Amino acid sequence: MIDKNTGNIKFTNLLELSPKSSYALMEEQDLGEVREVLNMGIGNKWLIIKNIPIDNKYFIISLFYNQEKLTEVSMIFSEERFDLSAGWDSRNEKKEKDNLKKYQIWLDRELDRKTKFHWGDVWADYDP
Repeated sequence: MIDKNTGNIKFTNLLELSPKSSYALMEEQDLGEVREVLNMGIGNKWLIIKNIPIDNKYFIISLFYNQEKLTEVSMIFSEERFDLSAGWDSRNEKKEKDNLKKYQIWLDRELDRKTKFHWGDVWADYDP
């Protein structure tokens, strides 16, 4: 899913996310069950795409654009479809920390432990 040389994210054989992927291109794609746009003002916005099926997993991918330039990608995955009706109260610290381990193992496998690319760095973290 993640190219080990470029760090680009391959969604399908025809669609790959790269640092040059425009907001307009990604917003018009038929990916996932739900797309949400959070307009933060002054040209900043998040495009959040939920329950994208890739490689027997479901992803929620958040793309941050500053003046139409992609500057941040955040993603989580699950082997099961995400319950999009679940609220913040469904979060569990132990589960989140277990997920961090799962995400780090997945990234290590995807990238052979490579974390630096010409466009930036890749890492897994826990946001309490």
